[in-house]
Amino acid sequence: MKVIHSARFGPLEYDPQQVITFPKGIPGFDTFTQYILLPRDQEQGHPFYILHAVEEGELSFMVLDTLRFFPSYEIKLADEVVEELQIDKPEDVLILTTVTIRGDWQTATTNLKAPLVINTVKRLGQQVVLDQSEYLIKQPLFEQKDIYSHGSRAQEGV
Repeated sequence: MKVIHSARFGPLEYDPQQVITFPKGIPGFDTFTQYILLPRDQEQGHPFYILHAVEEGELSFMVLDTLRFFPSYEIKLADEVVEELQIDKPEDVLILTTVTIRGDWQTATTNLKAPLVINTVKRLGQQVVLDQSEYLIKQPLFEQKDIYSHGSRAQEGV
């Protein structure tokens, strides 16, 4: 096991095989390409996670397992993204979105316009800005459920 010395969470042990590589980094943090995904809460079924940079102890993001919170969320991945992430089948894809909390949880928002797409088998990720204009950058979490509602899975180049 290796250890990240996290400014926010203290020492975090992780298995190097669990590292997710974002070859292009995450926009605004391009130089950091290695991340681990940690459950925000140990409760089974909790949709929130921490995406923590391996190379920088002060860099972490609150993220949401989007399909567990917004079951009707559907995205179409460009062929280029499918190829870059080496996606063979939709079941291998995890869709996360960043969460912003200003004040209390009731005002939390998530960025449905630019999800983090992760190939869970190859451990590759990329933030993708969607063309679907109906998704919001600041989608409220607790006043929601009125988003684009055609299915719930990522579609490969369809």
